Amino acid sequence: MIAGKTWREIRWMALAYLVVLELLAVPVILLWPDIYPDLQRSTLLRNPGMDWVKRIGDGVGNRDEDVAYRAWCAIMLFFRSTNLVCTAGAVLLGTGLFAREREAQTLEFLLARPVSRGRILWQKTWPTAVALVVPIFLVNASAIWWSSRIEMELPFAETMRASMHAAAFTLFFLATTTWVSVKCRVQAHVAAWVGAAAVLQIGVYLTQRIRPYSLFRLVDFDWYAPLLAGNLPLRHMFDPTAGPAFTSWLLLGASAFWFAAWRALRRLEP
Repeated sequence: MIAGKTWREIRWMALAYLVVLELLAVPVILLWPDIYPDLQRSTLLRNPGMDWVKRIGDGVGNRDEDVAYRAWCAIMLFFRSTNLVCTAGAVLLGTGLFAREREAQTLEFLLARPVSRGRILWQKTWPTAVALVVPIFLVNASAIWWSSRIEMELPFAETMRASMHAAAFTLFFLATTTWVSVKCRVQAHVAAWVGAAAVLQIGVYLTQRIRPYSLFRLVDFDWYAPLLAGNLPLRHMFDPTAGPAFTSWLLLGASAFWFAAWRALRRLEP
């Protein structure tokens, strides 16, 4: 019942989130044949003064169009769209999970139900997680089809691996927002705290010397481009002994914040 109520509350926002992701994906794919010649001629991204921007320029301007196209998708489908839209979606949907119950004065009724607080947390978070994660896979699967319309190939296995990583990043932000939602009494405060943290992390990412300390370093071009190129096996995503295992670290972080939310909810007084 709690899961059903949660789904009814978020379903239209989830649909809007899916539509926005798709609308961001389609134009950048269909415009690729016109953009690629300009990227080859342009030197704007090849002498920017920042190494990571230069790597982007070298990738999207590669003389091998297949390599360049995968680099373009890494930037536009993942580094741009999923990072931006999924972070915003996780914050938007996560803020109301418990803070909204306080504002509507229904939290006491919710916590008085004859179910454990852990079960309440689970039934409010899993529909939200599904609403955020499934569109990532659907939109990126559609990108494979749209790519075939312009006679370009976006490999299925590599695209799904990249989508898996994007989903882990989204779950991390959702778990973080859920924890803050349990702790705060006002939705606006939840959005402010999590939004401020995200903006701070983006600022750190854009500062060359401290960039490695940004959370967004785990989901940037230097991670997604090798994934889509097929140079980062599945094992390297999850096994710390084989590679960076960024996906595992994101899932571990999401689990830690979900556990923190569970502990905070157990101690919560309406």
